[in-house]
Amino acid sequence: MLSRRVPPDAPPNAWARRLAARRAAGAALLDLTETNPTRVGLGGADAAALQALAIPAAADYQPDPRGTRAAREAVVGYYRDRGLVVDADEVVLTASTSEAYAHLFRLLAEPGEAFLVPAPSYPLFEPLAQLEGVRLRPYRLAWDGGWHLDPGSLEEAMAPGGRAMIVVQPNHPTGSCLSADELAQAEALCARQGMALISDEVFGDFPWAPAGAAGRSLAPLPSLLGPRRVPTFVLSGLSKVCGMPQLKLGRIAVAGPKPGRAEALRGLEWIADLFLSVGTPVQVALPSLLAGRHAWQARVRERVGANLMRLRETVARRPALELLESAGGWVAVLRVPCWRGEEAWALELLERGVVVHPGHFYDFDHEAYLVMSLIVPGAVWAEGLGRIETLATEV
Repeated sequence: MLSRRVPPDAPPNAWARRLAARRAAGAALLDLTETNPTRVGLGGADAAALQALAIPAAADYQPDPRGTRAAREAVVGYYRDRGLVVDADEVVLTASTSEAYAHLFRLLAEPGEAFLVPAPSYPLFEPLAQLEGVRLRPYRLAWDGGWHLDPGSLEEAMAPGGRAMIVVQPNHPTGSCLSADELAQAEALCARQGMALISDEVFGDFPWAPAGAAGRSLAPLPSLLGPRRVPTFVLSGLSKVCGMPQLKLGRIAVAGPKPGRAEALRGLEWIADLFLSVGTPVQVALPSLLAGRHAWQARVRERVGANLMRLRETVARRPALELLESAGGWVAVLRVPCWRGEEAWALELLERGVVVHPGHFYDFDHEAYLVMSLIVPGAVWAEGLGRIETLATEV
């Protein structure tokens, strides 16, 4: 009865079954995977933000497929604060970054055509692509003491039928960004193959301080917004920029050669006009919400920095553990001794009341890695790390 784009009901894996059982039993769990800011005391929707949603103009309905002019100008101001230039007419608002991906899959590809995605990366890409009838081809991010683009895997992925290369700046969960040379190489390959670039920059406001550099002013993470050789689509939204996932507003900023940019914006406007999915109140409030982001982001960076410092102290004490240092974001990847498989690590930690993700959830191509959120409260983080450290001494 259902289309093949909807996957069949699959049984949960061993980790999910054990987690459900522990929760059903009422076990006290230290969840080191939580990245929802509203669940860790970091929600950005305070009284002032909620008041901005209730102004009289929010009761009017004058839909614009690209989003209201005032809201798009607020996005322009956000990018200006980061030293980036975009015109309000080159911005399209969406209900979320996920919806932005869906729009771009529809815009750029015929059914069955392919998009290139990094691996490891966020597991949302696969179901979104399946729902939109497109395919994914992975290209590899490799670790050798730092994260690097694997040029051979990228060349292999750029076979005929590829429509766009997706990059995540910084990537989730690796926290890595492409270097200037890697970006130039990728852009040249896209130009040769007639492919676009899609840059997901939802974590772009959250650089990591290098080890030993706490307290220094941090340079902003790189963006693909600016002059580009190929059509380029830069994504972000309120969920991470302001800590307001419940308000449902994302955006696509379009860059690249002028003719292709104009064609892409025409197509995006047509698609967005079919849905008109972005609510008026959040668009009316957007200038105020973005203006108030700085204090909230400072609190997030403070928590990420404190948790990162404690993690660095832990791995310094335990050479069997290794933090995969990176550029930014809200999560950390911890390499653990592989004579116990990463799922065995995650299951044993569940028994000890600690929730972590094994690396294979994010398509790490070998073992053993644990993925953890850096925005959990400090006391939870410290206790969870202590239990991981204890387990590491028992291996």
